[in-house]
Amino acid sequence: MALHISGKLAALGLVIAALITAFISPRSAIDGDVSLAISPRAVVLASPVAVSNGSSTSSLGPIANPVFTLRATGYNSMVDQTDSTPFITSTGQHTRFGIIAVSPDLLSKDLPYGSLVRIQDLGNYYTGRGYGHYQSLLDGQGLFVVEDTMHYRKRDQIDIWFADYASAVNWGVRKVRVEVVRYGRNGPTLEPTQASGFNGTPQLLASR
Repeated sequence: MALHISGKLAALGLVIAALITAFISPRSAIDGDVSLAISPRAVVLASPVAVSNGSSTSSLGPIANPVFTLRATGYNSMVDQTDSTPFITSTGQHTRFGIIAVSPDLLSKDLPYGSLVRIQDLGNYYTGRGYGHYQSLLDGQGLFVVEDTMHYRKRDQIDIWFADYASAVNWGVRKVRVEVVRYGRNGPTLEPTQASGFNGTPQLLASR
């Protein structure tokens, strides 16, 4: 009986010894020199991968100069076009050429108060006629600042202040390209301004 037990213990000892040897042996001796190193490789796809760019904070990073194509109208300081204080904007500023009002949907996210923008005239909103007709006037101002808001029903629209009713009417309804140069009043300037010594306050180019 004792010999039988000792034989089992010896066999068990051999199994344990074999397992220990297997675990402590070098990988090359077991796997036949199989390398476990990972080498990255570039693959050129047959077709491009679509990337969404509908947000200013996409996976590719923020857009440096957001650009919007919008409907643009003109207004001036009349009670029937604004409110009971036609020469005072929503932010308490005095109206002057260089101030624009924006629709509430833009004000809430894309063009908050104090934003500086550059405007390009794309012509009549409906026909495209007169492309660039007002560009010299817009370029003369340089940058426009958001200091007013429009009626809550308006969407995707800006309103450019003019000193007189006739100028606002002559502007009509136009399509414009709006490029953001500074987001909000305290945001960084997204690119250097063309005008030297610009202090964030539009210059008065038209008189009442």
